[in-house]
Amino acid sequence: MHLFFDLLITIGLIMTAYPAVILLYSRSQRPQSWEYKNKMYSLILSLIFFTGTAIFVWGSFIEPKIIVINYKNIDLEEIKKPIRIALISDMQIGSYKETLWIQKIVDKTLALHPDIVLLAGDQVDNATYRPEEFRYLEPLKQLAEQIPTYAIHGNHEYGIGGGKAIENPKYRVADVSKEAREAVEKLGIHYLQNDLEIISVNDEQLYLFGADEWWGGVHDFSKLNMRDNSDIPTILLMHNPAAIPEILKLKDIDIMLSGHTHGGQIRLPFIGPVARVEDVPAKWHKGLHNINNMKLFVTSGIGETGTRARLFNPPEIALLIIQ
Repeated sequence: MHLFFDLLITIGLIMTAYPAVILLYSRSQRPQSWEYKNKMYSLILSLIFFTGTAIFVWGSFIEPKIIVINYKNIDLEEIKKPIRIALISDMQIGSYKETLWIQKIVDKTLALHPDIVLLAGDQVDNATYRPEEFRYLEPLKQLAEQIPTYAIHGNHEYGIGGGKAIENPKYRVADVSKEAREAVEKLGIHYLQNDLEIISVNDEQLYLFGADEWWGGVHDFSKLNMRDNSDIPTILLMHNPAAIPEILKLKDIDIMLSGHTHGGQIRLPFIGPVARVEDVPAKWHKGLHNINNMKLFVTSGIGETGTRARLFNPPEIALLIIQ
């Protein structure tokens, strides 16, 4: 599949760059040509084609390698001292993202001095099962050694890419959820699969519930009933924001943190996300939203799946300041 998308990118580059070169050559070297006789129009056309080439190059090879920091303040009345949470989702290690990329993520995250790091699933792309890819995650050990770090599964750990695979297992690839958890836990990271933790940070307390994957049908919210102090706010970490209708039925969820959407991966002016996720409204593909009495934050993630491209939507680490 990756080769298919790379072929499309190559075709796009050829279809935009080649006509631009021909136009420029003809307007200067072929006196009998339309391009020579209409130099202004041919120049404009060549610039349009070169703009297309530039977009393909930028979106395929430059923007996906840029990491931006998305700072976001989230107000909670119960929290008196700020808590800094680094939210990282959709690393999608595999054909496009390897050890050097994870090291870059780690370096950027450590420089932010967060109190907690949350990995919101899809640590692996899992387009084709290659066990050796898990070693790309090894730089995450540096995070876990310095900052409490928690992780959950996404749909790719279960081999569910979307589309028909959501309902029909025969369209899924390998389920590597067990291997992914083992690989991440070896790095000192706490893995949550429908688990509830009480976290103490800066003399403040939070309930952190890490829900298992929505599309996989393996989520179970029953441990939320173990909360025995209503004064402690609850953060629910779940990969796929499509679960929102179900989450809204739960009691006392203050913040839901998700990834999965990649922000559409490619975002166009006046259109928004191009690659849209089933059951997630376009307005919820990215950013902070107030839904009833709950705050939802969806990060656009830091990796790619399918095509390697991103456009007007660079990879991000979200630094959430809860206060």
